Amino acid sequence: MRRVRLLLVPLLLAALLPLAGQAFSKPVKCPSVKPAPLKFGKPIFIDENRAGGEPVSIVAQDGSISVSAHAGTTHVYKDPGAAPGATDFAVGYFNQTLNWRSTDGGKTWKYVGIAGQEVGPHSPTSTGFSDPDFAMDEGGRIYNVEIDLANVAVFSSSDDGQSYPRANPIAASGDRPWVTGAEPDEVFLYVNLPKQLWRSTNGGLTWTLVGQGGAVPVGSKLLVDPLKPKTGLIGGIISGSAPVGVAISADDGATWETFEGAQLAESQQFFGIPGVDRAGNAYLAAAGGYSGTGDTEPNGVVTYNYFDRKTKKWGKTVTLDTPDGDALWPWIVAGDDGRVAMTWYQSLKGKPNEFHVYVAYTTNGRGTTVTCSDGSKKFIPPQFSIVNASKRPIHVGSICLDGTACNANPSFEGGDRRLGDFFTINFDHTGRLFIASADTTLTSALETPKPVGNPIFIKQIAGDLMLLKPDKIRKTRPLCATPQC
Repeated sequence: MRRVRLLLVPLLLAALLPLAGQAFSKPVKCPSVKPAPLKFGKPIFIDENRAGGEPVSIVAQDGSISVSAHAGTTHVYKDPGAAPGATDFAVGYFNQTLNWRSTDGGKTWKYVGIAGQEVGPHSPTSTGFSDPDFAMDEGGRIYNVEIDLANVAVFSSSDDGQSYPRANPIAASGDRPWVTGAEPDEVFLYVNLPKQLWRSTNGGLTWTLVGQGGAVPVGSKLLVDPLKPKTGLIGGIISGSAPVGVAISADDGATWETFEGAQLAESQQFFGIPGVDRAGNAYLAAAGGYSGTGDTEPNGVVTYNYFDRKTKKWGKTVTLDTPDGDALWPWIVAGDDGRVAMTWYQSLKGKPNEFHVYVAYTTNGRGTTVTCSDGSKKFIPPQFSIVNASKRPIHVGSICLDGTACNANPSFEGGDRRLGDFFTINFDHTGRLFIASADTTLTSALETPKPVGNPIFIKQIAGDLMLLKPDKIRKTRPLCATPQC
């Protein structure tokens, strides 16, 4: 009997080995953090008869959306064949930027003139055909800015964008201004060239110089720091044309702490902005590859990185899985903690002169540590959903990258600047993304190109939102027609 027992032991072990092997080979599963597939509706023309380069947007406290664009003076396509479409530039030109407002989530739009009229200039005392930028203070006053290649005018609305009766025609002087709303009636004005930072505490009527030159290390529009909303500001640090880090001020821009090291790839952009989520974390995006007229090499790349406010360190650069082609002009926005979206123009391999609007978004913008099925922990870097938001080209032809010097280019197509120098992405009070861009695909009544681009609006219809719950909105304020509002 002893011998039989000894024989049974190895037999039992042999029988159990396959079961043990099966148990150990069971795959480990980790939770997915990839966002839901992103989808956008068809582009809607905000205005088919007015210029729309470099559009910016703001969501008012009543949930309405306002869009503002360059009036087209330095964005004109000079080909004489475009002359039949000149009414898009001439009609409604008042040496001021153009403004529209939507109260139905972007389905329909109304042009905003004096006292809410749908024609005419927006303000009686403001001048400047270019460089709009929106901001809103905590009290709900909406600010915009415009320039005449020198003077910087700031105008504002106290009625949720229905009218803009208050304006300071010469708040500063310089090129490419940006505004940032803070406490009620407090607004900052950053001028890119020459570098200046101004502050107003009376709704933009008068201004005090905060700093200039090297004392202002930022090179982008500023955002209020959610971790220090009363006195904190955050801006992007730019080297050449590429973002390399962020600068943070805790004292209304008087002093700054800089954090470089984002290590993004090449970027083709004139301007940009950091994304800052409501937890205070900062994000940067880069999109490059397109070098201008004649570029047919599909070598574009889009990169992204995040700055953790707790560790004060940049993460590992993420290269997005974009199609073969070229990319340019990134813009980024952030909502609740880790929810980030970016947009850029993208050409596709074999069609280097057709440009689409692409969007990517993530809900784990700083990466996520998950618990897997075997109890182990795993760090998952930011995961993106990427989509062709426009579904069609918004521009066919070359894009001039020489700024105002494009107007001196002897080649009509080589000097085409109808899109301006950037476009933007934002989200509404529900957290739903939308893009404002110029579009050059409409033709004149004679089917010739138009001399200016027209503004379009593209809104998210599926996917995760930038906000976990909607922002509260209030009733629209009564229309105001006097500067005293």
